[in-house]
Amino acid sequence: MELFQLRYLRAVVRTGGVTQAAEEEHVAQPSVSRQLRLLEQELGVALFHRVGRRVVPTEAGIALAECAGRLVDDLDATVRTITGGEASGLQRIALCATETVTDWLLPGAVARLSERIPGLRVSVEMLGTDDSVARLLSDRADLAIVVLPLLDGRLDVHPLFDEPVLLATPRSHRWARAGKAPLAEALASDALLFSMPGHGLRAQIEREAAERGIALRPRVEMRSLQALLAMVAADGGITFAPRVAVRDRDDLVAVPLDPPLQRSVGWARRRGRHLGPATERLLELLAAGSRASG
Repeated sequence: MELFQLRYLRAVVRTGGVTQAAEEEHVAQPSVSRQLRLLEQELGVALFHRVGRRVVPTEAGIALAECAGRLVDDLDATVRTITGGEASGLQRIALCATETVTDWLLPGAVARLSERIPGLRVSVEMLGTDDSVARLLSDRADLAIVVLPLLDGRLDVHPLFDEPVLLATPRSHRWARAGKAPLAEALASDALLFSMPGHGLRAQIEREAAERGIALRPRVEMRSLQALLAMVAADGGITFAPRVAVRDRDDLVAVPLDPPLQRSVGWARRRGRHLGPATERLLELLAAGSRASG
């Protein structure tokens, strides 16, 4: 069993095809196909189902690809260490996260982690769920913090924390005075302000509306929750927001919903991707920060 065979296997499972894997590994397609067959012959098990021109990994293929991913990632990390990258104390984390996590939880977590790891370098992209998945699958991010559920067989997805979803209203709004907002009425409101498609909280609100047979009629759609909350404070409408985004604001009112609404936040990585100790510690700090915000 050769390392390059394991790289080819990992690439085929990750990209979903031999042609794409060959392009990624910069080799000819026949070479990838031949090496995979040699690997199967050596192991005595089928690693792929061959359906016409398509290849679909078997359970054995997936298991070996995950092992190959850990092996290759560890090898790459070791090479960086011995050639001067992490040997000088440099560690890197590339991640993407929702706006609320980026704005309200990551700053404190990254600051605390940087105190413990002086050579740490962190790259953060604030993205919705769809864009985050694309970053993971193209290896442009180590992990993503996303709103659950996220169903994608190419990813490992794990829960991180749960938090209430509240309705942000102007201070003069009748639901602010009442101290509670009926969820069905809020969903049907023509004063609703909304995040853009592809964002996790929007998908959750759409599911809640569909379950009740309610047609959403958002007055305004924006990518930025900060901008939506500014509109609410200016008496421009109402919007759903996670508790962490509104807990310290005094220019609007965060009203509990009836029945209560919760959202789950988790982290995802490409299957077989290895996360280092710094990344694991960052996840622990994010979970702790969420608990403290309650």
